[in-house]
Amino acid sequence: MNKIASIYRYPIKGLSGERLDRVQLTAGEVMPGDREYAFARAGVAFDPDQPEYLQKTNFLALVRDEKLAEFETRLDPTSQTLSILQNNRLMIEVDLSNVAEAEAAAEFFREQLEISPGNPPRLVRATGGTKGHSFSDVPNKAISLISLSSVREFGEKISAEIDPMRFRGNINFDGDRAWQEFDWLDRDLRIGEVVVHVFKRTRRCAATMVNPDTALRDLNVPKELHMNYDHMDMGIYTEVLEGGEIKIGDEIELI
Repeated sequence: MNKIASIYRYPIKGLSGERLDRVQLTAGEVMPGDREYAFARAGVAFDPDQPEYLQKTNFLALVRDEKLAEFETRLDPTSQTLSILQNNRLMIEVDLSNVAEAEAAAEFFREQLEISPGNPPRLVRATGGTKGHSFSDVPNKAISLISLSSVREFGEKISAEIDPMRFRGNINFDGDRAWQEFDWLDRDLRIGEVVVHVFKRTRRCAATMVNPDTALRDLNVPKELHMNYDHMDMGIYTEVLEGGEIKIGDEIELI
């Protein structure tokens, strides 16, 4: 039996996730508030009124900026207040709906990441909010699933304890057997009240090398996956076909 163990959304691309007990999903949309914001690198063109998919290298992200893992971020979806903490200490608190304060948040990360003053990042968000564009790693409006059984089996094979948060999934689930999720490709799943379609395996990048607790690149996850399984995949991407609520403990089953 496969059951949801945890649910996460990542309000700002590359920054920490927020754990949810339950969430309402809508057909054809991402998880509400997931990757709603991003910090674009200097010179990156992004039109909030006509948002288009851009690769992760256009934004501050763990694939290049492992120091981001040092920070815990909390975003109030009602007030749009962003709190940034380091070692449980509040570093800065800003209202992202205020242009000057959003620029202050961007300046904070510019300084922390030692980016040249002449190349400051800027906060970007698509018009339409949570039902608009998502700064996902894929063009689709996707919900990502991670099998904790697969993560554990991988860790046992390479004699390492692997935190599933390296993979930044929306839904972490406990399953009957490791790697069964790859058999679900091009199939539909029922998760609680929701029906999703599995459309892609998730190929892992250098972001997974970053330990979410230490912010150090301490394990070459893509290399270890390739050496041990002849692929670099962990997790699956799904699209919501029928909306509804999902919650921790809900079963996941093939339709």
